[in-house]
Amino acid sequence: MKNVKFAITVLLLAVTSALPVTARTVRDFFAAENGGIFVSLPHDTRLDMLDYYEAGRKMPMGNNFGGTAVIDTLASDYLQVRTSASSRVEILLAASKRDTVIYVVTTYMLPAADSHVAAYNKNWEILNTSKYFKMPRIQDFIAIPKGDKTRRNDLAALAKIPTFECRINPADKSITVSPTVKGTMTVEDYDKLKPYLATHINYELKSTKFKETKK
Repeated sequence: MKNVKFAITVLLLAVTSALPVTARTVRDFFAAENGGIFVSLPHDTRLDMLDYYEAGRKMPMGNNFGGTAVIDTLASDYLQVRTSASSRVEILLAASKRDTVIYVVTTYMLPAADSHVAAYNKNWEILNTSKYFKMPRIQDFIAIPKGDKTRRNDLAALAKIPTFECRINPADKSITVSPTVKGTMTVEDYDKLKPYLATHINYELKSTKFKETKK
């Protein structure tokens, strides 16, 4: 009898392990975040925002800082939420057969749009983001024509507060990074830099990592 019970237990375990695990969506991760990222949005507020959005209403909800927040876009692997009048957060799930990486792009609009990109695992534990996405420097946007004696580092030094805006394209899961230094430079310095400054750099998702799109 013991052998029969043991055989049944083993069989049940095997069947259970073979059952497909329901995939978690960006909704689940947004709701489950413990408040370290969405400091201004308590858990219950996030749940209410999700419920309203899924009912067909983009309902502004009060945040902890006296402003309002609203979900702009929600898909299975992408979310954009305006956390205040001057900030937004985008979340992208990048999944492979082996792992899932949660990308969080936080952007503050003033005095110039400036973004921060962070990568997390499924438990909302911070990863070494530079292994998954490497934020470009201002030098990466500067192109010196052949024969021009201008030095790249001299131009880069004009942008004393280099700022960049990152936007996720949910259609192809790419990231576009654009320099926004015009808002942090004097008119004179920006006019010197502008002729050499590229408008953006694109990054494409390869498995769970972003690579610069080859030109």
